[in-house]
Amino acid sequence: MRALDEAAAHFRAGRLEAAAQVYRRLERQAPGDVRAAYSLSVIDIRQGRPARARERLEAVVALAPDLAEAQHNLGAVCQALGDWAGAAEAYGQAADLRPQAGESRVGLAMALAALGRPGEAIGQNRILAQDPAQRWPALTRIALIDAGAITDEDVAAMGSAAEEGGAASGEFRGEARIGLCFALGEALDHRGRDAEAFAAWDVGNRLKRASLDVAAAAAANAAAARYVTAAVTPQVLAARAGQGDKTAAPIFVIGLPRTGSTLIEQILASHPQVQGLGETGVLPRLAERGYPDTAAGFRTLAKAYLDAMRQHGWDGRSRFVDKTLENYLHAGLIAALFPNALILNAVRDPMDTGFACWRQLFASGNETLYDLADIGAEYVRYRGLMDHWRALMGGRVAEVSYEALVAEPEPQIRRLVTEVAGLSWDPAVLRFHERGAAVQTASASQVRRPIHGGSVGHWRRHAERLRPLADALGPYGPAVGG
Repeated sequence: MRALDEAAAHFRAGRLEAAAQVYRRLERQAPGDVRAAYSLSVIDIRQGRPARARERLEAVVALAPDLAEAQHNLGAVCQALGDWAGAAEAYGQAADLRPQAGESRVGLAMALAALGRPGEAIGQNRILAQDPAQRWPALTRIALIDAGAITDEDVAAMGSAAEEGGAASGEFRGEARIGLCFALGEALDHRGRDAEAFAAWDVGNRLKRASLDVAAAAAANAAAARYVTAAVTPQVLAARAGQGDKTAAPIFVIGLPRTGSTLIEQILASHPQVQGLGETGVLPRLAERGYPDTAAGFRTLAKAYLDAMRQHGWDGRSRFVDKTLENYLHAGLIAALFPNALILNAVRDPMDTGFACWRQLFASGNETLYDLADIGAEYVRYRGLMDHWRALMGGRVAEVSYEALVAEPEPQIRRLVTEVAGLSWDPAVLRFHERGAAVQTASASQVRRPIHGGSVGHWRRHAERLRPLADALGPYGPAVGG
C-alpha cells in the first residue's frame, strides 16, 4: 500500500508527526488493519506517551494476539507504567510466540521477580542461560534474586569469566562484567567463602567506580547539603508556619540505601488505608531549580507535588508512602510544605549500612557508594544533615530502627503503625511479606519473607577488610558506635 510506504519513509527520516498523520488516516479507513495502529503505538513510545501506547497496543493484540512485536512492546509500556502484572502477561505472550527472543524473556523474568515470584523468574533466567550470549547476565540475575540458586558449577564458571582474562579475550566487558562480579560475591558469601566474596565485590566496585565521575557527584552532594541548610533556617520555618498544605496524606521514608526503607514501606502499605508508591523522585525534581521564597511559591510547589503523586497512582484519599530516600536532603522543605506529613528516617548500624551499600550494584545514581572510604564520607555527611534537622525541628523526623524491627517485629510494627503513623491497628501489616504489589528495589526478595535477623552484624565477618569504611565513619565507626 502506497500510503504505508509513505508513512514508513517519514518514520525512517524522523518525521514522526508526518508519519502519524498518515497512519491515523489509514486507521480510520481500515480499522481492522492493525498495521497503522501498531505503528502509531511505536510513535507514542518514541515520543514518551506510554499510557497512550498501552491503549493502542491493547487494541492491537485484541485483534492480532499472535503479533509478537506488539506483545513485547505492550510488556515494555506496562513496565514503564509500573504495571508489572500486565508486563508479565504481555512479555509471557511474546516469549511464547518467539521462544528465541531473549529480550522478551528478560522482561518476563524481571516482571516475575518484581511480582514476588522468584522461582518462576529464576526458571526464565535458566532458559536464558542456555544461550552463550545470555549466560552471564542470566546467572547474574539469578544470583541477585537468590544466591542459593547458584550451583557450585555456576560459581566456578562465573569466577573464571570474571577474571581479567575473560574480559580481555572479548568474552564480555563493561557493565556485564561488573554485574557478574557483584553476583559472584553474593554466591560466594552465601557459601561462607568470605575472602573470595569480598575480592569479587572489590573488583566489581573498582570497575564500577572507574566508570563514574565520583568527584563531581561528591561535590554536588556536598553543595546540596550546604544549600538546604542555608535555605531552611529557624526564621524561614517560623515565617512559613501555617502556609503549607494541611494534608496528612504523605508519608516520606528517607535515609540512605540498604537501611530497611523498603521493609518500612511494605509494612505501611499493607495497611488498607495506605498506598505504597515507591521511589517516585518527584520532590527532588521539583526542587531542582531551588526552593520557593514566597508563600505562594510554597503553595504552588505543594500542589505540584500532590498532582504528581496522583500521576504515580495516588487515589487522592488514602495516605501514601513516598520512599525517595534522597528526600533526607529536603526534610526541612517537607516540614514547611506539609506540616502534617509524616517523615520517617530509616536507620541501621553504620557499618552494616555501609557494607550493604558496597555490596549493591545500583541501577543508577549513588556514584559515591562504590568505595569504602567514599561511603564513610557520605554517611558522615548524611548524619550531619540529620543532626541539623533534629536541632532545627526537634522530633519532627521520626527514626525507625532496622535492628529494632528485626529484634521485636510485632511490637515495633505495632508502634510504627499506631503510635508513629497514627493509623488504626490492622493485623494485615504483620503479613507484609504476603503483599501482592510489585517491588522494584534491591530489597525485593528480602521483603517477600518474614522478618529475620540474618543480615544484622554481617559486616563483622569482614571486619578487618572493612577497616577503610570504619576509619572513614569517624565518630560513627565501630570503635564508638559498637
